[in-house]
Amino acid sequence: MPDEQTASIFLSHNSADKDYVRKLAAAVAVTGAHVWFDEWVIRPGDSIPGAIDRGLAGFTTFALVWSEAASKSRWVKTEMEAAVTRWIKDDRIKLIPILLDKTPLPALLASIRYIDGTDGDHLRVTRELLAIESETAFRLAVQSFIDEAGLEFREIVGTVEEIGDA
Repeated sequence: MPDEQTASIFLSHNSADKDYVRKLAAAVAVTGAHVWFDEWVIRPGDSIPGAIDRGLAGFTTFALVWSEAASKSRWVKTEMEAAVTRWIKDDRIKLIPILLDKTPLPALLASIRYIDGTDGDHLRVTRELLAIESETAFRLAVQSFIDEAGLEFREIVGTVEEIGDA
């Protein structure tokens, strides 16, 4: 299971990358990590900037899902700037870029080790994001979460498949 240092992840992304990020969010969540993913947090009638501001105030890991679309997004840029500000003030904060294509990272983040997600393998990216060493360790983290929640594996599999297909 992810340790407490990486247990709260904010997923910054452009809506053009939503299908990939939805799968990534589900894979991270089933390990027991807390995930801030706009579709799961922002409800009808909510202030979008207010919800994002609350999410940005509470993460320990800022995952920047980077692509050509993200590079052109004012929302992603604003979220990234807020995350960098927290990162500079708090050395416990992690910034982890996840590259979906060959779009260069902003100069401010170019020296940070990124995760290469260009192959579309959201499960491998999840393991790297959470610093889970192997597929077996990932499966154990998922099983531990299922056991702690008192759920049956088939309930989780159905939910993850539904999220991935949405």
